[in-house]
Amino acid sequence: MRHLNLSFNVQSTDSLISVFHQVDKLYTLLIILFLMTCNLAHCQNQKKVDSLLQVATKQTDTTQIITYAMLWAEYLYTDPPSSKPYLDSTIVLAKRLNNDSFIARTTNYLGVYYNMTSQYEKSDSIYDMVVDMYTKLGDTIQVCAALNNKANTLRSLGRYKECLEVHLNSLKLKEKIGDTEESIAASYWNIGNIHGDIENYEISNEYYNKAKVIYEELKDIDALASIKVNMAINLQNQFQFEKSKSLFLEVEPYYIEQNYNNDLAGIYDNLGWGYAQQDSLDLAEYYYNKSLDISQQYGETSLIGLTLRHLGELYNKKGDYRKALQYMEDALQIAETTGTRKKMIGDLLEISKAYAGLGRFKKAYEYHIDYHKLHDEILNKENIERMNELEVQYQTEKKEKELIIKQNEIKLLEERKQKAENEKLFLIISLIGATALAITIIYGLRQKMKRNKVEREKLDKDLGFKEKELTTHALHLAHKNEVLLDLKSQLEELKTDSKNARQYQKIINNINLDINNDSNWEQFRSYFEDVHKDFNSKVMRYYPDLSNNDLRLMSLLKMNLSSKEIANILNISVEGVKKARYRLRKKLNLNTEESLQQLVIEL
Repeated sequence: MRHLNLSFNVQSTDSLISVFHQVDKLYTLLIILFLMTCNLAHCQNQKKVDSLLQVATKQTDTTQIITYAMLWAEYLYTDPPSSKPYLDSTIVLAKRLNNDSFIARTTNYLGVYYNMTSQYEKSDSIYDMVVDMYTKLGDTIQVCAALNNKANTLRSLGRYKECLEVHLNSLKLKEKIGDTEESIAASYWNIGNIHGDIENYEISNEYYNKAKVIYEELKDIDALASIKVNMAINLQNQFQFEKSKSLFLEVEPYYIEQNYNNDLAGIYDNLGWGYAQQDSLDLAEYYYNKSLDISQQYGETSLIGLTLRHLGELYNKKGDYRKALQYMEDALQIAETTGTRKKMIGDLLEISKAYAGLGRFKKAYEYHIDYHKLHDEILNKENIERMNELEVQYQTEKKEKELIIKQNEIKLLEERKQKAENEKLFLIISLIGATALAITIIYGLRQKMKRNKVEREKLDKDLGFKEKELTTHALHLAHKNEVLLDLKSQLEELKTDSKNARQYQKIINNINLDINNDSNWEQFRSYFEDVHKDFNSKVMRYYPDLSNNDLRLMSLLKMNLSSKEIANILNISVEGVKKARYRLRKKLNLNTEESLQQLVIEL
């Protein structure tokens, strides 16, 4: 069994902030938003860590929990042991607050940490606690997430049947409550892992591909990289080594860039295994040692044990049975410590081979007996068949639901068809009656149309006059403001060199009063509403959040005035008009390809 990426449900920073916002004041939210900005990159940035630590010392209660949670997440995938002190701080603070929701979240983080550091027995009991906590809180979404994480733990412990059962229960619950696409994809991913473990590669790839489609839509690069790695492992197990190697090497630069050390170690371990199967033993040893160096440095114990076993396999192939035995005994000890029973199967088998190679056949036989016993316990035919039954049961239930939906759709279509036929018959009868009525009223309509034409021509003439008046008034207002602003500028210059500065200032104040006189705008507004009736009310109906200044700008844009004319009327600079247009575009939710002028004119 080789290294596979798992999908864990860890509460995101955004989700944390959403919850904590309900209990904190506005100033706290501002701090959180600052921290979110700091957390955009995944790589370890010491400046960012130092900044977060500095902020944390000045915080209390929920904001401090958020900061420590972010520090924990910063190290979790790149250096898990270094993340533990920050995780402990979140748990202590959550318990101090005595808030059940916070306690459940931080306890879930502890389970994820134990998984990342291969302490599976601990994480299994932790997730049982988390499921119970969220069940009591009535938070079904987080119950699903905790079940997902528990199932991954069961998989690491080699309890495959239980693992698949929990994953399928979690998926059914997610589908029932309409959980997010991302959460559904996590279940597909993990169920694909289980079917890969029991060599159901076709079903495994079906689940991976369903997850891949969702992650492509979400543009989740991390998840897509992991899906590619898992599909590459399936290819290796089907002896398609070149295709699998291509996928591993495609993902390798991304893991290096992101400092995802344990995932990178997993890729090297898998590449080593592939070369070993092709008897390229020197290349295999090279990649195994690269994997071992990384995993020993960053602490994923289970992966260390896996790579040690692969090195043991390698030396068994080379005939160096004593060296193989050294590696294998260390690997078995790790597997026993972490409780990864599936890995113990391979360890026992390779130890048996090593003893046989050394001619110690009694020892080899004893380990071979242990190997068969554990293999039959975990991967016996009955267990595999039961797991396949669980998958068939899930697919059957899903198809039955889809069948019911289709039957309801067919029934609805038939009802619509009958309704359409009745409507058609009614329409024919109505048309006959309407034709007779139409002939009767056509003459009257023609007479009315003549009268309307005369009235419309009169209205058009009046509207044209009002439009001319409006344009004249707007241009006059723009010109007047331009002259006053120029005069004000000259007075400002004279004021600096004159002894009568106070008198100049008085005149300038009067000019400001005249420029900003609302009566000028009210008169303009009166002319405008005569020409463009209901414009303002229509704007406010579609865009109720607009301010009076936004309405003024839209009115001037409606008249197709230049930026300079608008600037003079509003007593702002041409640059100020550009900024006002930009702010208005944001409020109207316009993208770069849509025209603000066109939108205003069409209103």
